[in-house]
Amino acid sequence: MTSTQSQHVTPKKVRHRNQMATALSIVPGLGHIYKGYIGLGATLLLLSFTIIWVGLISAFATAGISLSVPFFYVGATAWHAYNIEDRRKHHLGIF
Repeated sequence: MTSTQSQHVTPKKVRHRNQMATALSIVPGLGHIYKGYIGLGATLLLLSFTIIWVGLISAFATAGISLSVPFFYVGATAWHAYNIEDRRKHHLGIF
């Protein structure tokens, strides 16, 4: 960002960008990609298929307790996407 653009970034816009990253993290990794962490986001996106598969397969052995693993994974990635520093140089719009 240039010095004139950085003066216009308000805490409300930062909070909105954090909330957008969290909303995109319904699909793990998209919130990280939105914030400029492309490699990490792609890794989390590919890893999510494995996490869901492991949770479903091991549900038979754990009487369904392991079904909480994918939900924990999605929640943890959404929390991380909200709290991670924004690398992307956003324009002054809402996104």
